[in-house]
Amino acid sequence: MAIRKAAVAGQFYPANSASLRETVEAYISEADLEPAADRVAALIAPHAGHQYSGACAGYAFARCKGKRPKRVVLLGRSHHAHFERASVYTEGGFETPLGVMPIDEPIAKAVSAECASPPSEPHRMEHALEVLLPFLQVSFGNVPIVPVLFGSDPAVWHVRIGETLASMLGDSDLVVASTDLSHFLDEDRANRLDQASLSEVLRKSCASLSEGLASGQFLMCGGTAVVVAMAYALARDAREWRLLDYRTSAAVSGDYSRVVGYGAISMEWEI
Repeated sequence: MAIRKAAVAGQFYPANSASLRETVEAYISEADLEPAADRVAALIAPHAGHQYSGACAGYAFARCKGKRPKRVVLLGRSHHAHFERASVYTEGGFETPLGVMPIDEPIAKAVSAECASPPSEPHRMEHALEVLLPFLQVSFGNVPIVPVLFGSDPAVWHVRIGETLASMLGDSDLVVASTDLSHFLDEDRANRLDQASLSEVLRKSCASLSEGLASGQFLMCGGTAVVVAMAYALARDAREWRLLDYRTSAAVSGDYSRVVGYGAISMEWEI
């Protein structure tokens, strides 16, 4: 296991480093909210093509502007493979046009041991984590990361992994869950379902969200990662959660008949 090369540069985001940095900096700087670097324990951010979801992701990272995390744990749900538990990338680094983000190998291997982690192959072509890496690099530099992909729907085990992460990490660390919301509904229906999904996250019940995802009441392609991040934040006593931004792809595409929803949430300590 060595450097995981960028799989979707030039597709989901610019392959040119200068252009990539410029656009990501703009997404973050244009987010209209006050940063709260010392308060943010975890984030939920979207992972579509930057032209569609980048502005929403910008709100997530604008909220923690000024934070200097020791490491970032990235949580996602595989779009291509089904497997039990989680695949943790434990060695080397992840490369983007902005450079290589090193793996925090001691923590990654500890998480992998807790997960009985399968091979790292699911990471090779997965975009859910990669799309957010440029936001981390612009915000924090090439901070050490722990990339974790889940391969199944949320269950009690995922809550326990979130709680286990809470015992491994400290206040200077950051957990980021990657997810989009509804896919290919019309704008009105997407708005209704997405607001229900986001409201359920803000209710802070891992069990209720998991049940709603299983029944189709709530829609998130990365719902498993969200449940793990929720369990982590609750175990870290970060109980002030904020919806930072919501939008759909229609704002860019102009197509209101088939949209994808994007939301950004921060999970924070009260100060």
